[in-house]
Amino acid sequence: MITLLADIGGTNSRLALARDGKLEHATICSLGNDHSPGLVPMLADYAAARSARPARLILAAAGPVTDGHVRLTNRPGWSCSAADLADATGAAQVTLLNDLQAMGHALAVPEIAGGPLTQTRLALAIGTGLNAAVAHPVANRTFVPPGESGYQSLPFTHEADAPILAALARDFGSNTAEALLSGPGIMRAHRLMTGESRTVRDVLATAPDTRALVLRALGATLGSLALMHLPYGGLYLAGSVGRALHAYLDSPDFRHQFTARGAYSDLMTRFELRCIDDDLAPLHGLARLSCET
Repeated sequence: MITLLADIGGTNSRLALARDGKLEHATICSLGNDHSPGLVPMLADYAAARSARPARLILAAAGPVTDGHVRLTNRPGWSCSAADLADATGAAQVTLLNDLQAMGHALAVPEIAGGPLTQTRLALAIGTGLNAAVAHPVANRTFVPPGESGYQSLPFTHEADAPILAALARDFGSNTAEALLSGPGIMRAHRLMTGESRTVRDVLATAPDTRALVLRALGATLGSLALMHLPYGGLYLAGSVGRALHAYLDSPDFRHQFTARGAYSDLMTRFELRCIDDDLAPLHGLARLSCET
């Protein structure tokens, strides 16, 4: 059975075919969303170019899925229904997921996560946006609930950080973690702190005050997620910004905020921090899902 897989991010999208649950690497296509007329035409053009009539489409998109419709949070106008996608691709069955559910299913792929899924795992992906996914082993299947963790409240880190956290919330329009911990959020924080416009890479490499703020917020956010879900199978950072931040996790700014949990501080040492380097991890997760359901 051929399944069309789609990992739709805020900036880029990756499409591929899977046959009987196996990702076909020769069919992988990476596209910049700025160069596409929309979600439905993108999928229709991909299927037509490969003369593929998939039996099933599994699409994971960076936005909420409700009542058979999906809407991208950071891509205005990109929304559609499962019925629209079925008509465009010929797929008899369409499954819509939140994008991080695809990453969650990748946590059950041993080649991605470093071993089989035997205990709960959590991935925090940071790029254009921010979201988390939790993978639970249930019998012989993987359960990954949807969520929009990027829109949890900005964490309180220290009294000295309160003015900049308030400024970030005003600039972003709401008091959410994504206002600081996404790629645009890190650049926003640096601009508000210094008046300079710099890339994420430059900020992390050469702006210690901004980097320290980001790491404090990351430690507080990731620590709260850890206690909320108890991922004894590991905590994973993913996405381009997540991978960049992983290099700084030995920083005291991160470590203190991550571990300072009162009566639960000792428990925080149980959560191993890892990194997912493979940009194709969500496609591998969707391929695995295709043979589970």
